[in-house]
Amino acid sequence: MSHPSYLIAAISNSGQAPETSYRQLQNAAACPSAPYAEMFKLEVPSLMVGTLDSLMNLSDDLGKTDSLIESIVRKVEKSSLELAGKKATELTVGGVPSTRYIQQFAWDYAKFPNRRPLKELVSLISGGVAAIDEELKQLSNSYGEKQVALQDAKRKKGGNLTSVDLNDVLDEKTVRGLSLHDTEDLK
Repeated sequence: MSHPSYLIAAISNSGQAPETSYRQLQNAAACPSAPYAEMFKLEVPSLMVGTLDSLMNLSDDLGKTDSLIESIVRKVEKSSLELAGKKATELTVGGVPSTRYIQQFAWDYAKFPNRRPLKELVSLISGGVAAIDEELKQLSNSYGEKQVALQDAKRKKGGNLTSVDLNDVLDEKTVRGLSLHDTEDLK
């Protein structure tokens, strides 16, 4: 499955309205004869930056956080592909296809208030991703248990009479048609 690539560029407004700067960038990057890419506006709110020291500490932590989140996203993607098999469908974010979600991204102020410190926002995002990872682990374990139970049921149903419980094979309807002989050996 081919995934589109995205490049995020931060541009200065130069004292202009953000929309004006965005239009100027669109015009500068436009190539009508060979349109190689599309441009989408990614609005990020003004965030509480804090001190330079806190930014430097956060910068160190963001590399680890980024790789952790990337690995969890890849794990979700891999699990989805394994479960879907040949009927692979595109993953969604909140019911929205991932490409459209990225192209129409909007900051969720309710979950991630922009008046909180950056370190707290990173913790909120990491916590949400960790919860998804934990849910994936639980679902994977549950799925594995169900697979084992299904294989056991198939083995019991398809096995010979030496490996199955006779109570499962002999029901009242089957036994009713049999003629049983009571002998000393059966007692």
